[in-house]
Amino acid sequence: MNFRWFYLLTITYFLLPMVNILFAFSAIFCMTLPFILLSRTGKKTWCAAICPRSHFLSKLKFLNIGIKSPRRLTGENMGRNMLSYFGINLFFITLSTLMVSIGRIAPIDKIRLLIVFQLPFGLPQLIPFHTLPAPLLHLGYRFYSLMLTSTLIGIGLAVLFKPRTWCAICPVNTLSTSLLGKIPPNPDEENHEKTI
Repeated sequence: MNFRWFYLLTITYFLLPMVNILFAFSAIFCMTLPFILLSRTGKKTWCAAICPRSHFLSKLKFLNIGIKSPRRLTGENMGRNMLSYFGINLFFITLSTLMVSIGRIAPIDKIRLLIVFQLPFGLPQLIPFHTLPAPLLHLGYRFYSLMLTSTLIGIGLAVLFKPRTWCAICPVNTLSTSLLGKIPPNPDEENHEKTI
């Protein structure tokens, strides 16, 4: 199957929450599907062929200024640091959503980059749900903010270095690589390979 057109899914992801913020929850698919595929195939199928963001970043090669990326940027340590950063981000997303649920804090209906830099505007809601529970509103904006932050980092790296530089430090790639050695091989796939 040809996944090259999947770059449109990245663009669609950032447009649909302008219709309604609930569409931001589709980020959950990008966070879970790679690991479902990894557990079933024992390969990084998502990273190698499917990932919509990598296809999107590949389309930006015409913007690339071609600086050689420093080894420290694409090394294992940076991948672990990025994974830690996103783990902390997910922790804050979960904690703040719980606080909104129990009424301790008001929901944030603005985009925040890198957890702290709040943009001075919200997203237009072409089909607003006026009765949307506050925790869902908050969580939708937090997912959107997380995805936007990582995509902007990826775009910056694509312009400065190679288009898919982000892939070297992507938390999904880092976690997939560390899990790969812990997943037992699929016996069906081994038998299939022997018969070919």
